[in-house]
Amino acid sequence: MRHKRTLVVIAKITFSMLVIGLLFRKVNSSQVWSCVREAQPQPFFLGVFLGLVTVCIAGWRWHLLLKIFQIDVPLRSLIGIAHVGQFFSMFLPGPTGDDLTRMLYVSRLAKGKVGEACVSVLIDRIIGLSSVLLVAMICIPHYLHLLIRSRQTYWLGIAIMSAGTLVCLSALLFFLVSKRRQKLLMQSWLPKLPAKKFHARIERIWALLCSSKGSLGSVLAAAIGTQLIICAFFYLAGYAVGIQVSAWIWFGFVPIVLAANAIPVTIAGLGVREYLVVLFLGVSADVDEEHALAASFLVFAMLLFVSLVGGMVYVFFRPQNTWDHQEL
Repeated sequence: MRHKRTLVVIAKITFSMLVIGLLFRKVNSSQVWSCVREAQPQPFFLGVFLGLVTVCIAGWRWHLLLKIFQIDVPLRSLIGIAHVGQFFSMFLPGPTGDDLTRMLYVSRLAKGKVGEACVSVLIDRIIGLSSVLLVAMICIPHYLHLLIRSRQTYWLGIAIMSAGTLVCLSALLFFLVSKRRQKLLMQSWLPKLPAKKFHARIERIWALLCSSKGSLGSVLAAAIGTQLIICAFFYLAGYAVGIQVSAWIWFGFVPIVLAANAIPVTIAGLGVREYLVVLFLGVSADVDEEHALAASFLVFAMLLFVSLVGGMVYVFFRPQNTWDHQEL
């Protein structure tokens, strides 16, 4: 098993390096590094601050989800765990990523409800990815006349719009269908699932989710807000290296980049992010490849700063839950 994991990590690194190598064959590398070195510091550090804000929002979202399952963990602890997850997702690629890190931490804090706590992490991941698709579905149509100039950007846009439409319909069905009908739906397909000993727990989790549509709506709204902040994060990186284009251009394609990065084919999205940023900026705003690539590298540098904060949290912070305080 370890050998397989090692091979997967090596394959991801190799793929990232191949994409980066292909990009550098097409650009003036000295000009790229010049853009990075001469980047304005104010937008850079503002972007780092926004990155830290998104991690805090992630902790708050998780707090709401855990409350649905009657799991009481202090918000400060969850924000700390979210920071640590950010660190491990960047510096320890492979199975030890953000989601697994959060599951390991929360399993120690949620006494007697480990399954529900881990489910909250999966639900948060699903909502996060759904929010990316929803934002993309809203933004992409305004730029279809630009995206069709390239076959690659056109089909990427169509795929994301299709997935976003599916997510939107699923969300509408969940929030609009009555609790009684949702219960009947669960009872109709639950017996068909294997592992019958878990059926009672699955039914209980589904009932709790159906009874907490307000909380789930808040989590989804916060996730959408996070995606908009990340779009601003990319815009600041571009502004720092001298790309003077409308923020709406970035808001139009960054959700596609984020959705593509969710597919675990590279390490921390390295390579895929750079390729798509160069591709979309060139198509939608006629930005030269050197400045576009420099902006993407600056985004990666911002992510490194945010992740290093998570590393400091990992060293000094020990999350506690409500039961720990009560026992003291």
